[in-house]
Amino acid sequence: MDINNRLSRCESWYRMLDMFMQENTPSIDEVIKKICEKVKQFIPVQYTGIYYYDAWKNGYSLKTDDSALEKMAVETLPASIVAKEDPWEAGKELFLSTSSLQAMLIPLRDEEKKVGFLFTAADYFSDWCRREANSIAEEISGQLRALSNYIHTAKTNYNNQILYQVTSSFHASINTKEVLEEVIATLKDVYPGFDYYLFLSQEFPGADDLPTKELIYNDNVTNRVSVHAFLTGDVQYEQLAEACESNLYIPLKGKQGVYGVLQICASTVITFPAEDVEFISLLANEAGNAMENARLYQQSKQLIEDLQLINETSHTLNSNLRLIETTTFMNRQIKDKFGAEEIGFILFKEDSQDEYEVLDGSTDYFLSRSAKQFLGNTLELLKRQHDAVFIGDFSIKYPEIRLPYHSVMAIPMVQSKQVKGAIFVLHPDAYYFSFEAFKLIQSLVHHSTLAFVNSMLREQLEHLVITDYLTSLYSRKYLDERLQEHLSEDEQGAFLLIDIDDFKKFNDTYGHELGDELIIQVATIIKGHLGAEDFAARWGGEELAVYLPNASTEDGMDTAHQLVKQVEAFTEPTVTISIGVSYWNKGQEQHSDNVFDRADEALYQAKELGKNCVVKAKCIGEPK
Repeated sequence: MDINNRLSRCESWYRMLDMFMQENTPSIDEVIKKICEKVKQFIPVQYTGIYYYDAWKNGYSLKTDDSALEKMAVETLPASIVAKEDPWEAGKELFLSTSSLQAMLIPLRDEEKKVGFLFTAADYFSDWCRREANSIAEEISGQLRALSNYIHTAKTNYNNQILYQVTSSFHASINTKEVLEEVIATLKDVYPGFDYYLFLSQEFPGADDLPTKELIYNDNVTNRVSVHAFLTGDVQYEQLAEACESNLYIPLKGKQGVYGVLQICASTVITFPAEDVEFISLLANEAGNAMENARLYQQSKQLIEDLQLINETSHTLNSNLRLIETTTFMNRQIKDKFGAEEIGFILFKEDSQDEYEVLDGSTDYFLSRSAKQFLGNTLELLKRQHDAVFIGDFSIKYPEIRLPYHSVMAIPMVQSKQVKGAIFVLHPDAYYFSFEAFKLIQSLVHHSTLAFVNSMLREQLEHLVITDYLTSLYSRKYLDERLQEHLSEDEQGAFLLIDIDDFKKFNDTYGHELGDELIIQVATIIKGHLGAEDFAARWGGEELAVYLPNASTEDGMDTAHQLVKQVEAFTEPTVTISIGVSYWNKGQEQHSDNVFDRADEALYQAKELGKNCVVKAKCIGEPK
């Protein structure tokens, strides 16, 4: 009879199990409820339940088809009962209140591992009932083992399918935001009962739309579990009993580093099963690799853009630009690429490393008086360390220096191991410039330094060509060219031809060296009387010349008389000068030679009149 009963039960178990296995993802809860129904058909008991091992709770939870039993018995099997070798008689201990019912608790084993306990309660258990219950427990163990293997295989296949789909999606995307959104969406689909957050180590475009948290890893917070997961690259688990929550931290790892941490939050104290942690880790690793690939792609793309910028900048700077053209072009490049608010171009003077010049093309701040302390301190630092300065918040590092800008980049222009100057880039926001921007602007300055030096040398050479070496006044040739331009463009003008009186006698008396010094003294006095548009030249020997654009006859005569008085008063040894003044206006046909000749004739008359005086030349057509 027992054998027939057992065969009948096995056939019933088989049909039940086969029915559940027709489903893609059979529910273990539904299977156990069905098992409980059948147990009550096989043996005379009033209540049946199974305490089944729940990996998420790391304990044995009651599952039954009878709601009355759920109210009568403990929800979770105490650890003290689980540890017993023979817990048969411990069933009575599971009632929440005193009961007259008898109870049996029979282990359900998968080899040596306890996968659950069959719990039955009745008014009375006969010996036959006890034997049958024990046999039924063995049969249930086999059924649960087969079902568990099936569920495990189905879950593994399902997870692998998800991993394949997600990995394919990741490999098709170079957008970090899309990758992270896919991770969160997949996990919410597989594990809908949790909350998900991302600790990201770097800023990504569009990351503000994701459930992100700030990843702070300084000396004060190294004990945080999220930071530990990021720094070690290992999965971390956190149970907060007081807050009644559990957190799992899984690093988003690529081949070259860790790019963030995925936080999974449970609103109850649970244990994350190793199998599920492994699946989530695989998903996170795929996400980390995808983020890394997207980052590398963006870096490669950025590198190409940076190289194009450097190439374009170098090409333009090497096209023989003037210095103002060079600074204007660099100003535009830096503003467009880095969003700088203030840009300064500083050059040290050749004869003194302590003196500097703010070049045209610099923004207004560097031309203000308030910039002097900042420039002085920073330039001294550049000269001392021969290296660039990169400061995220200037007010914190140098609180004693008043500067309305927080982000500071100062890159020295080094040529032949000498600091020729520096380029300053400022922004009012703290930490505005990235380290990548700092490295790029270093490259730009490195490639532009030679162009700056060449532009300066070119302008210096041009200045030497048009300048008299002794007096630093313009050369006669340059004055002639400039005068011809003014004759064609201006309405009028005055020309002064100046000669130092008795200069040959002075040279014979004091020597040529002192004679040269005297010419320099007279030239210096002349330069002190020049307006913004006026220019002077050394005409030849002891003769000097001044042209006053758009000046009237009276303006020319006034300037000439002042020069005569000043030279006599402030030269040492004292000398005098004679000046011939010629004037022209638009109504007259003029040529530079005509203006020169009339001034020369007036100078001759001044000499005839006794020197140390001024004579105005007659206008064209005026009788001599």
